[in-house]
Amino acid sequence: MSDRPSSEREKLYRFLGRIYLMEVDAELLAALKKLSFPAFDARDNAETELLEGFSLMRSFILSASEPDLDDLAADYAKTFLAAGDATGRAAFPYETFYTGGGGIVEKKLEAAYLARGLRPDPEKYRVPFDHIGLMLEYMGLFCAETCGACGILRKGLLAEQRAFVEEHLAGWTEAFAADVQRCSGTDFYRGAAKMTDAFIKKETALLREIAV
Repeated sequence: MSDRPSSEREKLYRFLGRIYLMEVDAELLAALKKLSFPAFDARDNAETELLEGFSLMRSFILSASEPDLDDLAADYAKTFLAAGDATGRAAFPYETFYTGGGGIVEKKLEAAYLARGLRPDPEKYRVPFDHIGLMLEYMGLFCAETCGACGILRKGLLAEQRAFVEEHLAGWTEAFAADVQRCSGTDFYRGAAKMTDAFIKKETALLREIAV
């Protein structure tokens, strides 16, 4: 596994993490309009799902302008916070919502983040440690650390990545993505969910193959 795939993995983790952590603003909208999909080797159906998800997002973004940001923000609030939904249904982006564990899980995640220098600004994000956006951001940092590493150090980092993905992401992102599909009113977040589900499945398979 070369540094290039690690770099591409980092970009996609950070990209998806940013989408879940905060609403789309004018700066991100402009960046998204210029975005191209990172290159991956097609190995299974996950690659097709990734491309389909990106296509949904891309189609929405290319036709969007700054006035559409209010609608996108409203969809973010409805989809992930249940804002304006009398039933209280939402795709709550928290590991413990889907798997349980509560404070124990959050303490483990906080320790993992701090060990890699990830100190979420509570004034900026205001989300708990088991928020999917923070976990994806953490994995982006992890991939960046892996770039340039070699030998035993590299194998150890990849083994840690595999353990994190299997323990904290693989067990619930499919259910989360399905909830986003049901709750979201825009192809932007439906596409992001499709990408996330496919990417985590791809990562799970990849890390099981190489982290040995």
